Amino acid sequence: MEITTAPHRPASTPWGRLVALVVILGPVTILVLLPIGLGLQRYVMTGDSMAGDRDDSIPRGTVVFERMTPVSDLRSGDVITYRPPASSGVEGMVTHRIVEVGPGGIRTQGDANPAPDPWVLDPQSPVVPRVVYALPYVGYAYLALADPLLWLLAVGGVGLVLLAVTSAIRRPGPPTAAPVRVDADVEQ
Repeated sequence: MEITTAPHRPASTPWGRLVALVVILGPVTILVLLPIGLGLQRYVMTGDSMAGDRDDSIPRGTVVFERMTPVSDLRSGDVITYRPPASSGVEGMVTHRIVEVGPGGIRTQGDANPAPDPWVLDPQSPVVPRVVYALPYVGYAYLALADPLLWLLAVGGVGLVLLAVTSAIRRPGPPTAAPVRVDADVEQ
């Protein structure tokens, strides 16, 4: 009787590990470092004020790349990020489309909003961040990372999968009967 061993997967080569590392870290590196090298700022859209019915609307979960642009170069239709006037009651930064640039300031409107913003923006800085590129849906990963409950669920899920895999590996197979030696000259 011949005993054969189960085939096993060969150990990965250094080239295989390098390819896996590039496949995993490549997109992350591009999203994090490339914008910095190109002089862009990036952030994730967390609100729905720009999720209108236009073709170039920016829905929630989009990673937005911006470049600082002189106020004199801004035109109607540009999407900018700014801090609204304190009297507006809006806290934090706002990303809206410019609907009018005039001597009194800049009027903006969110694509999902039916009317222009009630304030006129008078930029205090000579430059304003203007959206140059938007990458839809990728920002949901960033939003998930910012939520502690989702972190807990993700870590717990990974832990359960690892537990299931390791217990399946450690579980012994079904018991096998000991081989019985059969001699040809058995007396009866």
